[in-house]
Amino acid sequence: MKMTNRQWFQKTKLTYNPVKRKRDKDKTKKDSNSGTSAAAATAAHDHASSPSNLHSEIESDARQKERNELRDARRKEREERRKQFDKLQDKRDGKSSTQKKKEQKISQEERDKRDAQLGCCHRFTQFLVKLIHVIDAIIGLACVIYGVFIFRFTQPAMAAVITFLTFGSLMLSTSIVGTIGFCTSICRRWGIALSAWSAACIAFFYMFVIIALLADPDTCFNYLTANQSVLFLNDASIAMIRMWLPAIYIACACLAVVETCRFFVLRKLRNTLLRYDAAQRSISERSKQQQDSNRTILTAPLLEDDQSWVV
Repeated sequence: MKMTNRQWFQKTKLTYNPVKRKRDKDKTKKDSNSGTSAAAATAAHDHASSPSNLHSEIESDARQKERNELRDARRKEREERRKQFDKLQDKRDGKSSTQKKKEQKISQEERDKRDAQLGCCHRFTQFLVKLIHVIDAIIGLACVIYGVFIFRFTQPAMAAVITFLTFGSLMLSTSIVGTIGFCTSICRRWGIALSAWSAACIAFFYMFVIIALLADPDTCFNYLTANQSVLFLNDASIAMIRMWLPAIYIACACLAVVETCRFFVLRKLRNTLLRYDAAQRSISERSKQQQDSNRTILTAPLLEDDQSWVV
């Protein structure tokens, strides 16, 4: 007996429940997922528990341990090489690492004490520089006096007058300023610095005189002969100057070397004297502070007694 469409629709309507069907689908999917995860877990457990995998893991751990030990050994070897290199470098410099640490730990007070003491070499160098200043002052004074005398004529030799007066004034003024810089500490001993740089100029002047005389001595002697009456010269003195010309070269060269040495020595000497002045100032300030602290310690009990009497 065949069913009509109406009868089939009524039957399916009674048996079909969409909510229940969806719930059944979700349950089956969840069961399938839990089954697959359990199967994967069991497979992983079986895989991990197999003896071959355990052996490979042990081998990998041993290899990693060997790598770590080798890396540590290389690191220690590098550190030892660095230490040996540092020791060799310290020996080359003439100072060990302990000496460097001691030098770094030197206090300001010890440094001031060391700077406040001037050794014998420093005093000898200072004496030589003062002697050079005296010699330069004598040469400068002689040039100034000679320039003034030859300027008194009605028609003086102006080239000689300008040369002697300029050179003599430079020598005399720098000698005086350098002596002031040695004797006093005014303006950070600027007189020593000025004397040092003027020494370089004087050395260049001596070299210029040597080069000019070597290049064309006849021009110089012709000038002396033409102006011998206003330069207090005669034929005999000019001939004597020509005869002593090699000695004049040597004297100018020696004076140029002396002035060059004075340039370098004065710069170094000024730095030493500046450190000496700073050390003296810091020592005097510390002594004043110590005296003030001792005074306060002594007067504090007296002030307390006075306050107790007032109470």
